[in-house]
Amino acid sequence: MDEPRNLDVRLLRVFAGVYLHRSVSAAARELDMSQPGLSTALMRLRKQLQDPLFTRTPSGMEPTRRARQMIGPVRRILQTVDQELLAPPEFDPATSTKEYRLALSDIGEGIYLPLAIRSIQYTAPGICLRTVVMPPLQLAEAMAAGEVDLAAGFFPDIRGTQVIQRRVGLHSFTAIARVGHPAAGKALTVEQYSKLDHIVVEAPGRSQEVLDQFLRDKRIRLKVLLRTPHFMSVPVVVSETDAVAIVPQALGDFVRNYGGVQELPLPFVPPTFQVNLFWHRSAHNDPSNIWLRELIISQFPALHARRYARKGESSGRRRA
Repeated sequence: MDEPRNLDVRLLRVFAGVYLHRSVSAAARELDMSQPGLSTALMRLRKQLQDPLFTRTPSGMEPTRRARQMIGPVRRILQTVDQELLAPPEFDPATSTKEYRLALSDIGEGIYLPLAIRSIQYTAPGICLRTVVMPPLQLAEAMAAGEVDLAAGFFPDIRGTQVIQRRVGLHSFTAIARVGHPAAGKALTVEQYSKLDHIVVEAPGRSQEVLDQFLRDKRIRLKVLLRTPHFMSVPVVVSETDAVAIVPQALGDFVRNYGGVQELPLPFVPPTFQVNLFWHRSAHNDPSNIWLRELIISQFPALHARRYARKGESSGRRRA
């Protein structure tokens, strides 16, 4: 025998329809069911509840005492299901006070985050952003648990069907030096370039691993003056010294606009790495997540415009 705890919501709709219309045929039309199909469903509900629920009379289907006791709770259940479970979720950025958690590198925070914040201040003043840092291998788990809404960067370790990714750019590397650096404007050989004092970033980001592996493969050993875990302090040190640094092209584009630092031609073609936007499949249709993804994409035209050939050559690249 079917047990009441396995009650199907569809049976409750049948019950409410017959109760309202006092007619099996009228309820079937409203629910877009065949009359025999509705009668079968009503029979199943009677069996589960061990009550006839309705008796046939000349004036229609008359509810039993049990049915009269049930109709209020059933209508409330159906209203809750329709309004809170089945209704499409709504999201209004203008009134939302949601806090988003983003996984970004320090370069991402310093270069791209201001663009997103500028847009949010005008279109969604109640929204807050929180950036988080965690090992790349933990990002997928954090997104699955709802602890991270979006991740942006080079994360080749994030795999699997539960994480969706969208490519937003193919990036490379460049060297930066202060304006007026003795090596500026010179066509240096690899040997000459390697002897320059270098700032090397030892950050947890995987893009740095791409560069390190490239230098090892090419047997290029740089003269290291400073090792630091922070990318964003590098331009400041470079602008005040004769040290140079190889950094992601996005950082080179960014600091060039602020003066005091210029790009220094590399004596080799640097490698490339792909930058993606990541989100968990469970958030794919969430209106608030969709809104944030679209905002990020729309506010980062430089990511669309910047394209690099597979060997790192710039190809019609617009200035960021």
